[in-house]
Amino acid sequence: MSAKTVYLPRTIAEQMIAHAREGKPEEICGLVAGDASGRPVALFRVPNIATNKIITYHMDPHAQLQAFREMESRGWQLHGIYHSHPATQAYPSETDRGLAFDPFDNQPLYPDTIYYIISLADETRPVIRGFLLPDPDTIEEVHIEIEDE
Repeated sequence: MSAKTVYLPRTIAEQMIAHAREGKPEEICGLVAGDASGRPVALFRVPNIATNKIITYHMDPHAQLQAFREMESRGWQLHGIYHSHPATQAYPSETDRGLAFDPFDNQPLYPDTIYYIISLADETRPVIRGFLLPDPDTIEEVHIEIEDE
């Protein structure tokens, strides 16, 4: 397990959970922006355009580009990518891991980015977990501390 701790503002955590609940039974997805220090500061919902949204996600490229442009205009950077698991645990599936790497050379598409997964397997107790995926065979969980702003 990684020694890294991420301090996630409660408002962003609540926005992730609300988005996941609104999308259930389908997976939802989006981006988390970080400030210059890497602290999460904003969430961008990105439509899931996957053919089968029940079992996977595929971010709408146009909306994703708009989010990146907004981040750049505010001096922010990509901190994290989030998606939901409406009925299963918050742990990267084989499909999730595949989405994190270039299919041609197996290099990470977004190195050092936290992959957040929101599980609604128990609707009364949603779970948010975060992971680093440095290579196709490694999953490093990061410790998430939800903090009040």
